[in-house]
Amino acid sequence: MPTDDAQVAESRFQTGIDALNDGKLDVAAEALSDAEIRFRMLHDFKRAGDSRNLLADVQRQNNQLEMAANSYQRAIKLYRDAGNTVNQAGSTLALGHVERQLAHLDRAEEAYQDAWNLYTAQDNALGQGNAALALGHIALQRGRVEQAIEHYTRAISYYVKAGDSINEADARRSLADVLRLIRHFDEAIAEYQQILKVYEAMGDQYGIVDALVGLARVYLDQRQLDKAVDTFAAAYNQAQVLEYELGTADCNLGLAEIYLLRNNIDQALISAQQAQQSYTDRHSDLGIASASRLLGEINTRRGQLSYANGQMERALRLYKAEGYRIGQPETTVGLGEIQRLRGFLNRAIQTLEEARRLARSLQNDQAESQALLGLGDSYYKQGKVIQAEQSYSEAQNRMESSNSPGHTTGMAEAAVRMARLSVLIGRLDGAASQLATARSVTTGNELASQLIPMLLVVEGQLLLTEGDFPQAEARFSDAHNRAEGIQEPFYAAEALLGLARTYLSRSELEAASSTFLEAGRQFQLLESTDGDGAAMLGVAQTLVGQEQWDEALELCEGALVRFKQADDQLGQADAQLALGLAHEGNDELDEALNHYDQALTLYQQQQQPLGESDTRFERGNVFRLRGDLDAAMNEFSKAIALVERVLKTLSTPQQWSTFLRQYAELYAQAVITEVRLNEDEQARALLTSFVRIAGLPPIEKYLKAYEDSLPTGGENMTEEEIRANKDLIKRLRQIQKGIVR
Repeated sequence: MPTDDAQVAESRFQTGIDALNDGKLDVAAEALSDAEIRFRMLHDFKRAGDSRNLLADVQRQNNQLEMAANSYQRAIKLYRDAGNTVNQAGSTLALGHVERQLAHLDRAEEAYQDAWNLYTAQDNALGQGNAALALGHIALQRGRVEQAIEHYTRAISYYVKAGDSINEADARRSLADVLRLIRHFDEAIAEYQQILKVYEAMGDQYGIVDALVGLARVYLDQRQLDKAVDTFAAAYNQAQVLEYELGTADCNLGLAEIYLLRNNIDQALISAQQAQQSYTDRHSDLGIASASRLLGEINTRRGQLSYANGQMERALRLYKAEGYRIGQPETTVGLGEIQRLRGFLNRAIQTLEEARRLARSLQNDQAESQALLGLGDSYYKQGKVIQAEQSYSEAQNRMESSNSPGHTTGMAEAAVRMARLSVLIGRLDGAASQLATARSVTTGNELASQLIPMLLVVEGQLLLTEGDFPQAEARFSDAHNRAEGIQEPFYAAEALLGLARTYLSRSELEAASSTFLEAGRQFQLLESTDGDGAAMLGVAQTLVGQEQWDEALELCEGALVRFKQADDQLGQADAQLALGLAHEGNDELDEALNHYDQALTLYQQQQQPLGESDTRFERGNVFRLRGDLDAAMNEFSKAIALVERVLKTLSTPQQWSTFLRQYAELYAQAVITEVRLNEDEQARALLTSFVRIAGLPPIEKYLKAYEDSLPTGGENMTEEEIRANKDLIKRLRQIQKGIVR
């Protein structure tokens, strides 16, 4: 017969169990703690261990994880004292689960290994399977994919030995998840389909939801979006019936990714927010992290960069707190991209380099390629041409060797960026080739539709550089409309900027000014410091065209400040050139020359031949105004050499003609200066070379304007001056004779 003390201990133990079943956790905790003390006083260490183990379960349900870990450790000791290795192994496994929840991965792994050893000593196949499965989760969390596969495979074999079909299916589902991550899609699909049959046969409705979600994610990764939608919908409906909140959250998150890929941004936002709320309600930190990362991407697309930045940082903190390395590369790439768009280029480069290292360590080619593209974009803005080209080229190579279903779209992304870089450094044939490659990918490709606005913007930049203003305007207009249609506000603003520059090139100053102002408003909404600077500089350039020098100077200075804040070296070069023009217009030639010198240094560092050419032309004009014709001619000659270097990268006579007409004033000033230096034959040769490609009319108007500006009479002129001017006009007309128009 049990003693009274034993009866009381048993009574308190039962009270604890009843309270736990009723959800009265505080009552359960008090009763079980009392029961443990009473059993220990009776030296019944097995029952004391049972009490402490249940108390740990209560504390775990109460989210008192540190207390639960301590309780499991005490239970383990009590079971050890009782010589009960079966229960000791169970408590050790449970301790590992708690340590994993606390992100103490080393402790969790140690506990799981201890549990496996105990189960092995008992030849307990089910226990061995549970421990091996848990070890697989730890390995996956740390990004050790091969090790995870090994553990999951072992777990499956143990469950088969134990005849436990449900746990075997759970282990197979974990294995399928890993196969999906490493892009062994056919194997993953086969596993999920086999798992579904087991769950259906056993009536495990929750398992069916989880398997369907896994299968849907394979279809999503394969970019079979219709199949993915149907499978997520089936899983969602099942989860709704079961009131399985985490299942519905997983479905909403997957659907949000699909909406984002299909440019349905508003619906993506709603689904991702619903997923995040469900994860929050269920205290799923990894779920919250995944939803926050996706919301960061969505809000980046919407142009809400500060909000997106906060969400990406939150996701990264949660992944790191959980020791979950798998989710970190994409999140770090997203954070770096936001930093780049906000103009924090040095910080973005550091973040993207970290993302690249993470992605490489986890063999995540797609994330590594995206990091490389972001690095290339950052170096591009800084005018570091070699580093940008290397990054883009490496991204292309990664994409080419990838078996990702979206690798062709990624290659097109890299090609468009390489084309933009080629335009900058004057390789116009290379730009055209890269754009043609990208065009071939985007044609009829639903997933590449997001790339089309950027492609059109770069095509517009190429056409603008070539001097084909009508076609450039058409491309920029198309880019703007398409970008707005798919909610790509950054490219919509970029397209407006390109459109305004086209108007400026055609001297349509009012249209240019209003379009630059509209682009500036868009960039301000997008928190784009360098974009705002570019729009402000554009307005300043229209004011230069209108000879409003003081207003132009003020805006140029404002633009320069913004470019410096964003470390935008390309913008700084353009701003220095514009400042020089404004000072020159104000007859402040020393100041103008100082700014031209700074612009020249930047353009040379950036390997921008046409920017350098424009700057040398303006320097030549300053020297000409000062009467230093030799220095002026030296600058004009260098400017012409740079223009002709770029000209040689074009492939058709029509392109040569269109391009060279933009530089008629440069050639005209060079011809005039050669004549003034009494180098008439050189002047004639230079004029002939221009006319042979671009025709006489574009340059003739500048020569005629110069002739008309030379006075050939008047009381304030000496006979010698009149004679010199008449002679100069005569010689200018003479070199034009016989030239085929």
